[in-house]
Amino acid sequence: MTMTRKLWLSMIGVGMLMLTVGCAHEMPVGPSELNGEVSGTALTSSEYVVTLTPDLTANPASLSVPAGYRVLFVNNSGRPIAVHSYNCSEFIYTSINVGYSKYTRPFNPAGKTCDYFAYNASYEKIFIGQVSVR
Repeated sequence: MTMTRKLWLSMIGVGMLMLTVGCAHEMPVGPSELNGEVSGTALTSSEYVVTLTPDLTANPASLSVPAGYRVLFVNNSGRPIAVHSYNCSEFIYTSINVGYSKYTRPFNPAGKTCDYFAYNASYEKIFIGQVSVR
């Protein structure tokens, strides 16, 4: 095998690995999966779950989490959603397909408030809410 061919095969393998890891962050959620757990260094709890509903609201719209915790967003809205925030990076890459869920990044530092939302097809804000870090 030539060096160029080995290089291309290696690059394809790395690309497939990255795609697999990137897709693994999104998962279906059942009630038994919402119990408290420690995932890496980001703590989670069943208390910190926001459900995106068919009426285009977030339930609850506001919640308070300890520093270092993540929030699980569950998409029961019937449409794919991308959650955004202009003032917090914890929502970067929070796109959630219908019927799936996804964790935010850990919220830090204590004392900040993160506003979040999604856009509808007309670029109006929907699923508007806040996460306060304590």
